[in-house]
Amino acid sequence: MPENCSGKLYSHYEERFSEHGYSYKTLGWGSRETQFLRFKILADVANLSGKSVCDIGCGFGDLYSYLRELYGSIDYHGIDICPTLIEEAKRQYPEASFETRDILADPPAKKFDFVFASGVLSYRQENHLEYVQKMMKAMFDLCSEALAINFLSKYVDYELDKDFHFAPEEAFSNAMKLSRWVALKHNYPLYEFSLFIYRKPDPEKRP
Repeated sequence: MPENCSGKLYSHYEERFSEHGYSYKTLGWGSRETQFLRFKILADVANLSGKSVCDIGCGFGDLYSYLRELYGSIDYHGIDICPTLIEEAKRQYPEASFETRDILADPPAKKFDFVFASGVLSYRQENHLEYVQKMMKAMFDLCSEALAINFLSKYVDYELDKDFHFAPEEAFSNAMKLSRWVALKHNYPLYEFSLFIYRKPDPEKRP
């Protein structure tokens, strides 16, 4: 197993890829439609035309496909800890940029306008809240404009043991430790919510 892979996550996605191959099921999504709905919500963070985007936990890089359809072209870079997923991403989208990296152990030197993270913090880890705080800071450190990230919500009928569900108000409070300018969306038909954490206020929103 590569040194820069978290053992639990690495094994989890290796097993799922062996079972499902290139499929939304490998990444734990319920359907292609809900996967792309998450992309749509996160892309509401700003107009991304002419901007650079780093996709943390990119999986197969399908966010690149979505953003390319939306903007025609996009300066995209995908990062994942699992080499098997990255190799498949390169096969699916050879024109895009991908790499295997653990951003906590080996942060990229380059910064990006926007950082996206979809489903990255949903799979339960040891000392999960501490892990989340470290990841949020590491991802925010990589962006010059904003971080767009989603979480499973506590406001659900049931929870699976393998998943970690967040109270939106607590996640918002943690985000406010990184920036004064935070937006929370909990108004779409999935049992989750998204946070947009900005470096500075949106000038269009000023009175």
